[in-house]
Formats: sequence, structure tokens, C-alpha cells
Amino acid sequence: MFRPKKSRHRLVDRVIRCAFPDSCVLCGAQDVIGWFCINCSLTLPRADAACGRCGQTVSTVLPPGVDCADCQRRPPPFLAARSALLYTFPIDSALQSFKYNHQLYYAPAFAQLLFAEFLLAFQTADALLPVPLHFGRHAWRGFNQAMELCKPLRRCSGLPVLTNVGRVRYTRPQTGLDAAARRRNLRHAFAVAGPLRCRRPLIIDDVMTTGETCRRLARVLLDAGASDVGVLTVARADAAAHAAGLKV
Repeated sequence: MFRPKKSRHRLVDRVIRCAFPDSCVLCGAQDVIGWFCINCSLTLPRADAACGRCGQTVSTVLPPGVDCADCQRRPPPFLAARSALLYTFPIDSALQSFKYNHQLYYAPAFAQLLFAEFLLAFQTADALLPVPLHFGRHAWRGFNQAMELCKPLRRCSGLPVLTNVGRVRYTRPQTGLDAAARRRNLRHAFAVAGPLRCRRPLIIDDVMTTGETCRRLARVLLDAGASDVGVLTVARADAAAHAAGLKV
């Protein structure tokens, strides 16, 4: 009688676990809904109020069509930015493990959260754009976390992923830089190779802090022919904490 090898059993088990997780990615509990248990789903850190333009948290709910003070002072080139969660425990720890410790099993869990926001705010988007990594950083890290988020999100949304937009200049991490230094750091960092085969690209990333990276990338997309640009990230970090040196 034929008996499958143990390696086949392990492979099948991994596939089943990826498609149908049996425990919460945050706490390990068994009563999962998608990738999160009931308790974690109910207690995920979400903003009570946020600017409808840049997605930054605000102290009170703004009237419809009214942007926050930062957006009024310096309007972003993207049409709207949304983040599924706040960059605080346990999401900050999970995202750092995903990004710096190669724990890619978080990607479909985070993509589940992104898809819910996509359905609410970005159904007119016609392509996904993972924030590009410079090839040197990509080689050092081994993967682009934004691309890993786009893989399951592409399957859910049915949208293509843009691959002809790149980071053409190596830039130092934005952590700890003031506003002027952040802008200088990202000058001429991105470029589109060839025609932009979409009109409404949606930028995807793990964390949005000051938004300077998305501003620069959105401007490049608009200059290449996009009619409008959206931004969708897993979490929104506090810009002041980022400037003080918070690792994101």
C-alpha cells in the first residue's frame, strides 16, 4: 500500500495552515475569525478620529470635507490615505517582527485588514503599488514587506501590481530626521520606467508616519499620468514619536 512521505504531510499541513489558520497570529488563541481571535479582533488599536485626507489621528471628528491643520498648511498630492490600525501594541511588535525578523506569516493577516479598508475607501483604484525598496536594501532584507502585503491583497481585490516603479536612489532611514531632512532624503528617490499602465494607483505599505515617502511617490505617479493616487497602510504611527527615534 502506498504511504505518502512525511515531507508531503508537512507540506500539506503548511498549505492548510496558510489557507485556514487555526490560531490567532497575535496571541495564539484558537477561536479565530480569519487570522485573529475574537478578543484580538475586538481590541485591535483603531483611531477614534482621523483626517480624511492624510489619515493622521485627530483629537475630534472633523466635519466632512475639512482637512486637518497639517493638510491645510501643506496639502498632500495623494487623494486620501487610510490606515487600518494604530502603530501601538501589539501591532507595532507584530509589524517589526514581520519587517525585521522575516516572519512573513503575518502578511495575509495584515492583508485581511487592508482589504476591509480597501472595500470602504478605494474601490475605484485600478492597480496596487507596493512602496519600492532600493535593490541594496532589498538584497540585505531579502524581501519587500510592501510587496508581501500586496500578494494576498491582489488575490482579494483582483487588481494588478505595478512593477515598473522603483526606488532609484539609496536613502537613509527616515527615523530621527526632521521635516526638512526627510524631504531632502527622498528627493529624486523614485522613478517610473516606461508608461504607467493605470489611472488610479493605490500605494501599499506597512506603516505610515509623516507621510513624506507617500508624498514623494504620489507626486512621481501623478507626473507619470495618474489621475489620482490613494495610500493604504496597515498602521499609522505618531509622527512626533517617529521624529524622536521610534523604530518603524
